[in-house]
Amino acid sequence: MLTVLAVGAGLMPSAEAGSGPGPGAAVADRAGMPSVTLKGKPGPLTKPAAPVSADAAGVLSYATGNSPSALYTWERPNGTYVNGLPQPVIFYPPHSNSLWGVNGRFGLERIGTTSTYRIRNYDTGKVVQFDLPAGDTATTVVAENRLLTLRKTAGKWALRLLEIPAAGGRPVDRPVSGVPDNLPGDITHVQLDARGAAITFGGSTGIQTLLDFATRRLTVVPNEGPSRLTLLSLSATTVLYEADYNGDFGSYFVDRDHPDGPRTPLKVDSTVNLRLLGNWALYPDGEGAIVAQPAAGGAARTLLPKSDNHLVTGADGAVYTVGGTGPDDWAVRRITLGADGTPVVGELVPLPRQTTYDVGGVAVDQGQLRVGTLHLPSDASRATTYLSGSSLSLTASGTLNATPPRNVGDLGWHPADEDPAYDMQCTGRCLRLVGTGEGDVVRSTRSNYVPTLTASGRFSVQRPDSRFQYVYDGTKALSHTDRWHAASLWGSQLWSAGTRSGTVTAVSLPSMKALGSAVSVGAPCVPEEIQVVGRWIYWSCGPTKKAGVYDRTTKRVIKVPSGYAQLADGYLVSQNDAAARLSITYFPGAVPAARVGTGDLAPLTNQVGEPADRRGRFWAVDRFGGPLAYLTDAGDVTVKWPRVTTSPLAVIATDSPARVDLRATGSKYTGVWHLSKPAASWKLTIVSAASGKTVRTLTGGPAAGKISATWDGIGPDGKKVPTGTYRWTLTAPAADHVGRSATVKGSVAVRS
Repeated sequence: MLTVLAVGAGLMPSAEAGSGPGPGAAVADRAGMPSVTLKGKPGPLTKPAAPVSADAAGVLSYATGNSPSALYTWERPNGTYVNGLPQPVIFYPPHSNSLWGVNGRFGLERIGTTSTYRIRNYDTGKVVQFDLPAGDTATTVVAENRLLTLRKTAGKWALRLLEIPAAGGRPVDRPVSGVPDNLPGDITHVQLDARGAAITFGGSTGIQTLLDFATRRLTVVPNEGPSRLTLLSLSATTVLYEADYNGDFGSYFVDRDHPDGPRTPLKVDSTVNLRLLGNWALYPDGEGAIVAQPAAGGAARTLLPKSDNHLVTGADGAVYTVGGTGPDDWAVRRITLGADGTPVVGELVPLPRQTTYDVGGVAVDQGQLRVGTLHLPSDASRATTYLSGSSLSLTASGTLNATPPRNVGDLGWHPADEDPAYDMQCTGRCLRLVGTGEGDVVRSTRSNYVPTLTASGRFSVQRPDSRFQYVYDGTKALSHTDRWHAASLWGSQLWSAGTRSGTVTAVSLPSMKALGSAVSVGAPCVPEEIQVVGRWIYWSCGPTKKAGVYDRTTKRVIKVPSGYAQLADGYLVSQNDAAARLSITYFPGAVPAARVGTGDLAPLTNQVGEPADRRGRFWAVDRFGGPLAYLTDAGDVTVKWPRVTTSPLAVIATDSPARVDLRATGSKYTGVWHLSKPAASWKLTIVSAASGKTVRTLTGGPAAGKISATWDGIGPDGKKVPTGTYRWTLTAPAADHVGRSATVKGSVAVRS
């Protein structure tokens, strides 16, 4: 499980101690914004890599971050990387391994289900696009500006090597020579490098061949008597096959230039995940080490003491793996032949040790920080995560303080639960945290992760799949739609994009009754995303399109940058992906006129295998009148508190029973109120409507996000109050001392 970050409302950390270090000294940044940093400790894991294709320029990693939108990442020797690459062409032949259209730094992509294809250079980002000739079938045999295709002519299969111009467009169609008349029309196994390919046509009973890109010639590898050949590995000079002599298996390698020449039997200790490097066999030893052994027989030698047990042959003929001596010496390794002809291990992509906070997951909610913390329990074989909590406070002099982080459970349960059903071993996308407005993050009520779009108190909007969107009251579904649409919760109000361009509407929960007419927010579209914080409504036509903030008080639209953003009370934080920075936009009415507008805030951190939208993963804001937090490149967590004038404290949701029957055993009055920002204290006064006298006063200390008060029905004389109507008044001053105290009134019918 991995690390998580959130700022939550009013919930104090549990007494269970966490393993995270305490915060650093409080400072003010260059703009005078109060700031504090929580230092990340070295964790048990390193930066991830899972190579599926490689050459000297880098490696293509697959599924390193468990993020469906960022499965493919190109990692370079200088430590930089490109996330979210398109999926390459992948074929799934029956009874065989999948075939990937990748060769070193080059990958083949298809545009939908059309005949238009692209060859992408992962290292430079250059793409050449072309259309497949009519009647051709694409294969996964690809190289720089080259693609092998199958074409049926006069009832026989032919091969064509398409050479695509550097600028894209119509390819040069060249025939491949040496194709036998009985060539099957299906490819079931391929191994590639920059020179060419070893290709199996027709499965285990088919034909083994070698293709040379330069000569455009296909050479058939002859069977040896009645044996059937299976392709195992390709190196720059040799090819390894397994021969099946009626159930008696043996392996041998052949000269790539002379496949019909003498065959050398393979004499090594293991063939599991074996790769050839010249006349050497490289393979994992079963205990994590990578060993090298002369393919024709001889003593084995250890190349790497520890590895991920996976080897990939690169387009340049080198063999690639992930390993080292331990977490402080971990890297993608490039294994080549030295001057003496023996394998030499070099470092290609360094994989430094991550901190306990590096896996991300951030939510900020009413002055409480939550940090998902990576750790390796002494009795466990793999790392897990738990949520850390830290209370944040801003002094009158502008000093930002953070208490030492403490363990507050994980995404499946909270320590306050008397009987937690399970704990959620969370990695990847489930670490995109969403605050609840009660000093916590949304925790799953089921064993599988369901993405939450927005939450406030007991209400949430969830997206269980790519279409359906549900509105929940706790675990009860209030409504659902069969399509995604923009929505935001603010207390007991659910805001949604209207049916007309530029409008939003609101309903009251749980009744789903409309609250007034549609509000025109000035968007030139039906918004794809909205966020509501009190008087402010953020709208976006898409991550790369127009966005704005509508001020419901002044009826004006505030210009803000495009890009992924989070709304707070008086400001907006946005991702500037091109500059790899976070920006902050201050709103009129929240700051002096000279400070209104957009400026630079902080570096924008990312991790290998993560999606473009980093909200809730690597940064977040407190929409309830509080600070923002982000993960730094050093693996620390920095909190900053923008100096804005927040809106007056308000009660944004009330859950108060209309009647209470004190005759029932254990019956009591319990009211719950949700707040727009933290309160310094609160007082609930209960008055008899008949006499006008106060029968009970309840008080409490600081509350961030939620006030819960229980009255047992006992009056000032120590007895149950008589049947009648009782009026209650809740009063709470703001913790930041901005504006008047919040006051809300109601009544309850009591039966005694």
